[in-house]
Amino acid sequence: MKSSLCGPLILLLILGSSGVGAGLGSVVDISYKHIKSPLTWETAQNYCRRIFTDLATFYSPSDVNSVYLNRYRSWIGLHKETSSSGSKWVWSDRQSHYVNWQDNVKNVEGDCASVTYLDEKIYVRDCGDRLFFTCRSGASYVFVLEAKTWSEASAYCRSYHQDLVSLSGDIFAIFLERDIPTWIGLHKDGASWKWSWGDSNYTNWSEGEPSVGGRNCSSISSLTKQMAPLSCDARLPSVCILDNLVLVKENGSWQEALERCRGLRSSSDSNLRYDLLSLQPADNQDFIRTKIMQADTEEVWTGLRFLAGDWLWVNGADMLYTDLPSCPTPGQHCGSLSKDETVGVKTRDCLERKNFLCYGYKHP
Repeated sequence: MKSSLCGPLILLLILGSSGVGAGLGSVVDISYKHIKSPLTWETAQNYCRRIFTDLATFYSPSDVNSVYLNRYRSWIGLHKETSSSGSKWVWSDRQSHYVNWQDNVKNVEGDCASVTYLDEKIYVRDCGDRLFFTCRSGASYVFVLEAKTWSEASAYCRSYHQDLVSLSGDIFAIFLERDIPTWIGLHKDGASWKWSWGDSNYTNWSEGEPSVGGRNCSSISSLTKQMAPLSCDARLPSVCILDNLVLVKENGSWQEALERCRGLRSSSDSNLRYDLLSLQPADNQDFIRTKIMQADTEEVWTGLRFLAGDWLWVNGADMLYTDLPSCPTPGQHCGSLSKDETVGVKTRDCLERKNFLCYGYKHP
């Protein structure tokens, strides 16, 4: 009797502690974040690596089309002047215009103002930030796709036009949809182009590109989503990639890997929990392989386990793989992914020691 109950009891314990219900689909979550502040390619890469995962790698047209890149920031001719009698906000044309300030503006530090395309509010910013800007030139407006401080932008407008724009009319008549080149993770490495993070065969170059001439970093058009090489020193918005997979570079048995994943906690989100990774055939295999290739072991543990006569994912996810052995070799009751395989899982002895892949999810 003890032997017949052992498998089901272990199954209940493992599934019961996962905190995730049965019938779960894909748990791999890849998202993209649009960073509107203009940065050089290298600075953007460092920022993405610090806050997210890396500069964006795209794997398909659907990835690219999922990112909305049209929002941009622009300096306007509103700044704070300080005198012996105090400080006040002044427009470049020295006229009075209605100001629709951002929420909680009194709590924001800064002496210069900007707008964001498709947003009617005016935002306070540090005058030393570098943004694109809009000049007034007679009855027309000129958008300048160069990132400058507020003072530099003001000087540029006065030299080549009239001044930074004052908002005396409809804001949407001044700030229009524009094609903004935006940094992605594709860059030139020697004679070839490669992604900053991971492997992908996806490209969508503009006609005639990539051309030669020292432009070694790739941008993507905010409108057409086509790629073009630019000088890496240009200051542009960027796209970061963020994922929910965590590669733990510790060697552990399958059970130790399971306990380690479930013991992970986030310092920034108390509702974030972790479990050993489950897979579905439709998951982005190139993306997952990128994670595996960073491991210190040739294989990494997943949440695949043979218990009570069945293969299962320990988080209760749907089992869609049909090529797993119905009667596995004794001891080889745990699943791993290998660096030399692009798809599928391998059955291994659960006591082998490997790195492992966890994934994060929101705890209800």
